[in-house]
Amino acid sequence: MDLQKRFDKLKKLGLCDRCLGRQFARLGYGLQNYERGAILKESKEIHKNIFSQENIPQDISPKDDCFLCRGFFNKLDKYEKMVIAALTNYEFNNLLIGTRFPQNIKDKEKEIWEVCGDQYIEPIKTEFNRLLGKRVLKRLDVTVEFNNPDITVLVDLTKDKVELQISSVFIYGQYNKYSRNLPQTEWRYKNQYSESIQEIVQAPFVEASKAKEGKFHGAGREDIDVRCFGKREFVLELVAPKKRSIALKKLQKQVNMIQDKVEIFNLDFTVKDKKKELKGKRANKIYRALAVLSKGIEEKDFKKLKQIVGTIKQDTPQRVSHKRAKLTRKREIYKIDYDKLTSKKIDLTIKAEAGAYIKELISGDEGRTRPSVSQILGCEAKCKRLDVLDIEK
Repeated sequence: MDLQKRFDKLKKLGLCDRCLGRQFARLGYGLQNYERGAILKESKEIHKNIFSQENIPQDISPKDDCFLCRGFFNKLDKYEKMVIAALTNYEFNNLLIGTRFPQNIKDKEKEIWEVCGDQYIEPIKTEFNRLLGKRVLKRLDVTVEFNNPDITVLVDLTKDKVELQISSVFIYGQYNKYSRNLPQTEWRYKNQYSESIQEIVQAPFVEASKAKEGKFHGAGREDIDVRCFGKREFVLELVAPKKRSIALKKLQKQVNMIQDKVEIFNLDFTVKDKKKELKGKRANKIYRALAVLSKGIEEKDFKKLKQIVGTIKQDTPQRVSHKRAKLTRKREIYKIDYDKLTSKKIDLTIKAEAGAYIKELISGDEGRTRPSVSQILGCEAKCKRLDVLDIEK
């Protein structure tokens, strides 16, 4: 459809200046849509050069309405005040404003495009977002952010209300765990474990940021009874915070001073994608284990433990079979050293591939791990204590 035919059809619809001008928003520069519409209403013919400052009629006003826009643009002052009020208690550096228009307006707009074409249009929603956004950004002296805004503002014109979507704050860190009775994340049954690494670490951060809650994303986890000295990486997510600029070093010091079960290190603000990165990491680890044997073993037999170095096969351990798929996993054992304490006790230092079950490497788990310390020494072997000494970064 050529430009003149489109113009002739649109003129018959009785659109207000703004809604008429918006159908030609991509023609001409430096004009508001209502100015384009005013120019068109005084013209019988249209051409691409018609949209210029000198052609704008005198005494025109942006205050207008029609069957399409229903006067929503006349309420920009009202919605600006509503947005400002909704944001009052929040700290942010940037935001993004969107709107939810009544469905019948969107349907009418689509019908107009189907009849008159959409080659030069700006959607009504886009114009409203743009105009309201400019007002709010200027008033608050913040910038727009399209990809990852601190806050997304949704103005619901159907319900005449403002909704806020508050982006989480993400903090990268590392922790050591010094307790043998502490889960990583909050335990469902408090009578069994009253606290966790998550609760200890996140409490002061949630309070300082006035967040709704905290979420703890670890790069793997050690068993509840295993200590960790390898500075395991984690991301702490603060959900819907009212304050975003929090003093990380001060809060790190606070966590480390008020208890002796967990110590955190190297905190820094990070991005959401860091969670996925940590979850996907496969870090080799070095362990120290105290193994207790069912019978005394001579020194020469302990030397056989070097046979464990290489590829081992591990069926899903019995202790985790309720939450892990039944698979046979191949894992590499890179190094094993021992320190004989007595004929029935040895300290083992083991470097293993990510995902290796060290307790089962020692016990054999009734033949589910092959080879194992138990199999090689020809006696029962149990892991009495286990520590993570190092985690590859």
